[in-house]
Amino acid sequence: MRKALKILLVVMVALCYRCYSYAQSDTLWVSDIYTSHVIFDTDLTYVDLSNGMIVAAKIIEQNRNMLAVKGREAFTSLTSLSALESNGRIHTFIVGYDGSPESLIRDMRENASSDGRQVSLNRSSDAPLLSNMVTMNQALYHIGDRKHGILVLCEEIMSYSDITYVVLSIDNRSGVSYETKDATFVIESKRKGKRTVHFEKTIFPNGRHGSLSVKAGGTAKIAYSFPKMTLSDDQVLKIYLYEDNGQRNLEMTVSAKDINSSGKGRK
Repeated sequence: MRKALKILLVVMVALCYRCYSYAQSDTLWVSDIYTSHVIFDTDLTYVDLSNGMIVAAKIIEQNRNMLAVKGREAFTSLTSLSALESNGRIHTFIVGYDGSPESLIRDMRENASSDGRQVSLNRSSDAPLLSNMVTMNQALYHIGDRKHGILVLCEEIMSYSDITYVVLSIDNRSGVSYETKDATFVIESKRKGKRTVHFEKTIFPNGRHGSLSVKAGGTAKIAYSFPKMTLSDDQVLKIYLYEDNGQRNLEMTVSAKDINSSGKGRK
């Protein structure tokens, strides 16, 4: 009897270990504040959520091999997500909640680095940390927007190896707090006339540190990291801030020169 109980205990421990290892390596952690993105080799043709009440998923129209996933609210139970590619491959993820995930990009492509699942926020060992980027002195002063007593600035654009950093600050001089979930980054073509074909592509950061929500009279700063970014002469980077439950929206325009001339910091 004791021998049977001992064997049963060993089996249970082994099963628990396997479940723990699976959750650690194959769980897609999502937040109700930030949007996570999953990248696939080919366009997606089908997506299914086991519980759409707590998690939302959407195929990106501009890049149909990308899936945006976000928690509708904080949740404690695990759920699942399945996605079918046009090449016939099907992927199934366990989905869990994390208010601030370590990574917001999951790369499922064949040529993905390391274990093929996580894109590192800092691909070079000596690349700056996002937490350090928000402490750096302001280097740019000509990119910003001021409306409704709120000033937003792009304080720094810096490229390091295959990473482009963008640092934003916000100064709320109004008498009302300002809340926004995040900035939206869109590469757009310059408008030169009615016959000009307009190009527009939303890009998503690999990581971020900080916040753009600020109380009345306060300031805040946030740093983003992107895959290496360059623009053609007829393109600009638009940065949009949309106020939650309000209309105090802000907008900045970054030129191709500012993006392409960013180097390893500024002297």
